[in-house]
Amino acid sequence: MTLFSFAMDGGNMKRALLISALMLFLLVPTNVQAQVAPIGVEVDCDQSTIDINVHPEQNQPVSVSCTVKNTGSFTQDITLESEVDGNDFSLTLSEDSFEQIAAGDEESFTAVFAASPRIAVLTEDFTITGRVTSWGMEPIMVPWGQANSTGQTAGTVNSLPYSRMDLEVSNPSARNIGAGEEAAIQFTIFNDGNRIDNLEVEIVNLQELEDAGFKFVSDPFFRATVNPGASSDQGDIILEAPSDVSSEISLQVELRAFSKLDIDAEASEVSIRVNVAASSGGGGSIGLDDLSTMNEDSVAVVAMAGGGVIALIFLLVIISRLTKKAGKQKIAAKEAKRSAKAEKKASKANRKAMKKAGISEEQIEEEFSEDLDLDDLDDLDDDFDFEDL
Repeated sequence: MTLFSFAMDGGNMKRALLISALMLFLLVPTNVQAQVAPIGVEVDCDQSTIDINVHPEQNQPVSVSCTVKNTGSFTQDITLESEVDGNDFSLTLSEDSFEQIAAGDEESFTAVFAASPRIAVLTEDFTITGRVTSWGMEPIMVPWGQANSTGQTAGTVNSLPYSRMDLEVSNPSARNIGAGEEAAIQFTIFNDGNRIDNLEVEIVNLQELEDAGFKFVSDPFFRATVNPGASSDQGDIILEAPSDVSSEISLQVELRAFSKLDIDAEASEVSIRVNVAASSGGGGSIGLDDLSTMNEDSVAVVAMAGGGVIALIFLLVIISRLTKKAGKQKIAAKEAKRSAKAEKKASKANRKAMKKAGISEEQIEEEFSEDLDLDDLDDLDDDFDFEDL
């Protein structure tokens, strides 16, 4: 017998002894096997409950540290398998097998859990299994289902709820209103989260608007319970401009939508500008009573400023007023002229009477030296010239 043959026979002998030991072990009662098991595997992970954030902007896989341990009496080759219920989650292992793990030793691996963003709130079970495939320095295959040949760890994986919303204003353009008028802002809230959410819309700068004189016809807030992937009913916030506005007001109405269930969720904000014109009453307006006091320069200014039908109407009214005024002045001048003529006739009669009475001419002239000269009456006709119109 050669040395090689002896070595071969020695190897076969060792293999036979190992198989014999395993067979004898199978004949040992179960409670004894647990204490002196020639093969065995144990799997353990740091976490058994895995929570995954599925927010579309925060979604990340979750990595968990795990170990696989040879609890048997001999060196073992061990394979790893994983399973998770349903199709919404995935579970992958950094290693799928380990070879020649010495008795009592352990190896580390990582389990990575993942989920698609935006999925609903779910809970599923998972398992990670280690199986002894062979044992011994000269590996002996272990039959599937052999006692103590598998070890397992299990747990649950959850998708976390999250809040996300989008405030949509039906008409985002500026509102132009007058003093005392109302401005309505209509909107809806879209629930972009993965659960039924309690959403609210508020006016961020409420105090600023009230200080400026605005009043709220409706509530200055809106609340709604909205299903995921759906929009709320239409909301309305109506505000009334102050009734006495000396100058134009222009303010932003700042709206903010947020979740009542998650105060840390990012809010959705929209701003709408509201412009309020100044009150129409007061200085700067022109009344008809003022037209009669306007001169021709003022008439020209009004005509140029109007530049249209309105200016023409104003011009006609002004001319009418001035014409009436001129007519009254001319009538007054004629009356004065008649009165002067009558007075002059009376003066002549008095002169004759004084002469008959023997009064000297010098005394008569002195008496009537301040009589009105009729030539001065002709100047009355020049007080108003119609060509100036």
